[in-house]
Amino acid sequence: MRWVAKALLQKGLSGLPQPERANYLLQRHVTRSLPVSEQGFRRLFRRAVQHLDAYEAHGPGRPASEAVFYEFGAGWDLAVPLSLWSLGVERQVVVDLRPNVRLPLVTASLARLRAIRAEGGRELRDPGRASVESPAELEQRFGIQYLAPRDARATGLPAGSLDFVSSTSTLEHVPAEELLPLLAECRRLLRPDGAISCRIDLSDHFSHFDSAVGPYDFLRYGERTWRLVNSRLLYQNRLRRPDYLRAFAQAGLTVTAEQAWRPKDPRLPDDLAPRFRAYGADDLAVQKLRLVARPSPDALEEREHVIG
Repeated sequence: MRWVAKALLQKGLSGLPQPERANYLLQRHVTRSLPVSEQGFRRLFRRAVQHLDAYEAHGPGRPASEAVFYEFGAGWDLAVPLSLWSLGVERQVVVDLRPNVRLPLVTASLARLRAIRAEGGRELRDPGRASVESPAELEQRFGIQYLAPRDARATGLPAGSLDFVSSTSTLEHVPAEELLPLLAECRRLLRPDGAISCRIDLSDHFSHFDSAVGPYDFLRYGERTWRLVNSRLLYQNRLRRPDYLRAFAQAGLTVTAEQAWRPKDPRLPDDLAPRFRAYGADDLAVQKLRLVARPSPDALEEREHVIG
C-alpha cells in the first residue's frame, strides 16, 4: 500500500543528519506537494480566521492590533502567521523546534494572500514586495519574530507576556509525554485574561494521501507495530479527545469552547488495539477537534461546550 511505502521512506529519511531538509527537497522537487495548493492555503487562511474569531470571543478584549500573538509549530510557509498579519495582527512570536521556515514557501504564501485580497470580501492588508529575502525581514515587514530552534516546552520568554496562543494541526504530532509540559508553558506565557486556540487533526494522516486507508486505520495497531512506521518526520501520537481535555485541565487551562467533528457513520475498526478499547465510540470517532481555553481562575467557572 502507498502509506506503507511512504512510512518506510520517512523512517529512512529520519536517520539522515538533516532529515527535515531531505524531506523538504523530496516534497518540493519530487512529489511537488510544496508549495501547498491554492485550496490547501485557503484552508489554512480559514484556520487563521477561526483563531482570530476565538481571540475576539474569548480573549482579553483588546484589539488584535494591540495584542501579542504566539504560535508554536508554524511550519515551512508561515501560512497562518502571515494570514493573521493580513487580518490586522501587529505582533507575533513564532517558535519551531527546528528552523523549518523556507523563504521560497513564505514568498508563495504572500502570493496566495495577494490573490485572496484581490477578491475583496474581508479587508486584508497588502503584503507589498513579492519576496522575502531573510528571516529578519519577517519581523521588519510583518511583526513576526521567528525563533528557531526553540523548544515550545521551555521558550525562555517572559511569563505573562502573551495575549493569545494558537496552534494549527500541531498538537497531534507532539509525543504524549511532551504534551503537558508544552501546554503548561503556554499557560505560563499567557496573561491572566489571555486565551489559547488549538485546531487538532485526530485522523490517521496516512489517509490524507492514500485512499485505501481510512481515518481510523491507525487505531488498529499495537504500540510495538506502530513504532515501526511512526517516524520523526510524520510523528502521530494517536491521542484522542479525552487525552487532550485532560492535558488542558492539568496544565491549568479551562476549556471555554469546544468543537468536535465526527461523521454520522464513523465505521471504526473492529480490531482495535488494546490501547483504544477503553475509549467510548464517540470519543474514538472524533476526527477534528477545536479547543479554546483560558488560564484557569481560582474560582471555578462554568464550562461551555459546543459539540459539532
